[in-house]
Amino acid sequence: MTGPNTTTDETTPKRPADPFKSLGNETRLEILRVLYDHLQSSSREATLSYSTLRSEVGVEDKGNFNYHLRQLDGLFVERGSGTETEAATSTGSGTGSDTGTETTADTDSSTNTDSSTDGYRLTFAGFEIAKVIDVDAWRSHEPCGPVVLDNPRDDCVDTGRNDTHDDPTAQHPLTATYEDSVVEIRRGDDLLYAHAVRPTGAAARGMAVDELLDTASTLWRHTVEQLLETICPYCHAPIERTLEYTPNRHWEHTFSANCNECGSLGGSHVGIVAITHPAAIAFCWEHGLDLTSTRVWNLPFVDDNAVTVLNDEPRRLRLTIEFESARLKLVVTDDVRVVDTERVCRAES
Repeated sequence: MTGPNTTTDETTPKRPADPFKSLGNETRLEILRVLYDHLQSSSREATLSYSTLRSEVGVEDKGNFNYHLRQLDGLFVERGSGTETEAATSTGSGTGSDTGTETTADTDSSTNTDSSTDGYRLTFAGFEIAKVIDVDAWRSHEPCGPVVLDNPRDDCVDTGRNDTHDDPTAQHPLTATYEDSVVEIRRGDDLLYAHAVRPTGAAARGMAVDELLDTASTLWRHTVEQLLETICPYCHAPIERTLEYTPNRHWEHTFSANCNECGSLGGSHVGIVAITHPAAIAFCWEHGLDLTSTRVWNLPFVDDNAVTVLNDEPRRLRLTIEFESARLKLVVTDDVRVVDTERVCRAES
């Protein structure tokens, strides 16, 4: 963050004003596609010569091609370390109205430079864009659901507790929908879990809701693992987490995550902290519950009944995971870190 007594880090790269503006042309997208196709059959460092690239893109006017290549150069396309710039001078109409002399690298070789560093290749940003286009990630799809899920505790071992006696909304069934590329899990009107699943992956699974649920649960778990490791799942910058008290929601004891670059990242119930903690993973495994494969919405301790408030300012909570014979207590601090654990027999607690 930048304050009155701080200066912007000069090592931080400047953001393009509109990074997608340079993609708004069919020729430029075709350049990305050709380089992407070449990458699929070559090594990461392999490049494509200028002449081969222009030939495969199918643009005869060198000046026009140079103009569009220049718009991508540096952000989505880069030159190999062995590429030498030769004057490829031509007077053409870049976009039909922008005339002028274009100079670009023209290594007019007759090969595809399969292992050479001469020529052009995609940057990581270019690869990401080309990959999204290649898998048709933005395709539309028919919505699925809502589908009523089985009892969320059916897959779990008996803990000897009744988690629904003081929660009137617990009588509402869990439902799942897949719409606008997002799997959502709700109880009544309350949204509990949501994660994107690409339509390509959904179609490969026959749009079967049950398989989509396993996929969404795994993806959601991986996203939360990044949040619990203070990593933004989008830009990978450090994030901040904090406990929250949300009495007007289905869950009162939640946490939120925020990234200075990406903004709010959402959050979940505080019980989710247990899915990555080694003590919780081992404890649950010993009692027949596999935290690595159980759908996250079926976990019995992701519930306000499992939470005790130890302190309000700063906020400090105790999460209790219990089975018939034993309990595991985890102390969670305001920044959503587990700082203490304790195993006790049910008779002792």
